[in-house]
Amino acid sequence: MTVSIMANLEVKSKMSVRQFGVVMVSIMLGAQFVGLPTQLVPLAGQLAWVSVILGGGLFFGATWIMLKLADLYPNSDLTEYLPRLLGKWLGVGVIGVLVLLILVVTWVTQNQFSRVLVFFMFDRTPTDVIIMSMLAVVAYCALQDLGTIVRVAQFTFLVAVAMIGAIWSVGIFNFQPENLLPFWTNKPIGVLQATLSTWGTYGGYEIILLLFPLISQKRNKLVKVVGFGFIFITLVSVIVVVMTVGVITAETVKNESYPTLVVVRSVELPGTFIERLENYFLIAWIPLIFNSQALFVYVLAQIMTRLSGFADHRPWVLALVPLIYTGATLLDGLELSALAGKVLTLLGGVFSLGIIPLVYLYAKWKNQGVTAGER
Repeated sequence: MTVSIMANLEVKSKMSVRQFGVVMVSIMLGAQFVGLPTQLVPLAGQLAWVSVILGGGLFFGATWIMLKLADLYPNSDLTEYLPRLLGKWLGVGVIGVLVLLILVVTWVTQNQFSRVLVFFMFDRTPTDVIIMSMLAVVAYCALQDLGTIVRVAQFTFLVAVAMIGAIWSVGIFNFQPENLLPFWTNKPIGVLQATLSTWGTYGGYEIILLLFPLISQKRNKLVKVVGFGFIFITLVSVIVVVMTVGVITAETVKNESYPTLVVVRSVELPGTFIERLENYFLIAWIPLIFNSQALFVYVLAQIMTRLSGFADHRPWVLALVPLIYTGATLLDGLELSALAGKVLTLLGGVFSLGIIPLVYLYAKWKNQGVTAGER
């Protein structure tokens, strides 16, 4: 009986490579793709899709480095090996940057999500009510064990993506290819700046630093699965940008707060009972936000649990909820929300493209020194 119980607990705390792929894509495909054209088109114009592709390659490279770093310590997560590698305070400092990064992600996501729902679906409803409602459901999910959260993410992800794909595809009726011309630009710097701004689209891959030891089998296929995940996110993002520019033009995108929803709203299906397609789109979008937020809260709670020496992550889930609520509600106004988005992009870029590569080089050098000393 004891052996059976232990086996069940192990299954609940482990995941396969494919399950990790779904978890990673679920956490990446959250709020950001709705506002993606607004972030990129003012910088890159009609070539924003090029920035999306370049950003996918750039941040896949950052993820590959994280995989290599995690592979140096296959049975430990970042809360264990970073303090040993860098010293207690510096190691905890690096972990603190990741915690701050995820916290700001939850603030910005909850704020944007509540604003969109109030604007399009729940007019006159306070955004605080939307945030509290979502956080209640997110917290309930994050209180569960990893196995339950993964299964919920798998189901809701498949249903939501199928619904959004079906709704988004009808935008092809208003698509005008000439809006994508010309295929060159006199502002290549803008394309490169937009490339760095795509972190919000791909951010979330950092969870590999915590979850790597929990991947139970076939880790040699992890790079391939992560690569397929990035290809999927890149493809979705390119379709969103191309369709948005093709339907309402790059100049119009610059003047719209939620251009992707304008694209869906512009579609008319004569002879059918379906109206206000953007509402159906948002209904399908809600599970994606739920997945992303539940996984982020779970990861945050696990990091804090291991740093504090707790045996259970659930107290930290409950402690994080008011902190996330406060941060999301303090982002009052579009200007402050946009500023938080810029800070988030900068922080994500510094962590992924600066801090982690340096940590990996130092860890590799130190491991080589240990190996040479043993010889």
